[in-house]
Amino acid sequence: MNEKTWSVNIVIDDHKSAETGAQTRASARLHTNGRATFVGTGLARRNSHHTDVSEVSDDMAAARALADLSHQLYEAAAQREAVTRSALTSARAADFGLRRSSA
Repeated sequence: MNEKTWSVNIVIDDHKSAETGAQTRASARLHTNGRATFVGTGLARRNSHHTDVSEVSDDMAAARALADLSHQLYEAAAQREAVTRSALTSARAADFGLRRSSA
């Protein structure tokens, strides 16, 4: 079996701005073996009345970061699959053309 291990590191921080108020931001970074690194981001507004319950906004921001990461990984896989399919189709067309001209 050819086993691979990928890891995701999630970093969560809080910040305030006059425009958005208190927010929690999460970055989910996927580390793969020898491939591109993907980074998903997620934001959650922190309720000013619940300053003692930061876990809710942490969880929401992390979940959104993972969802963004998942979407990016899915899109990258779909693009690679499309390129592979195109190459196979071209190879089959070329093979068909060779067989047809030699007959």
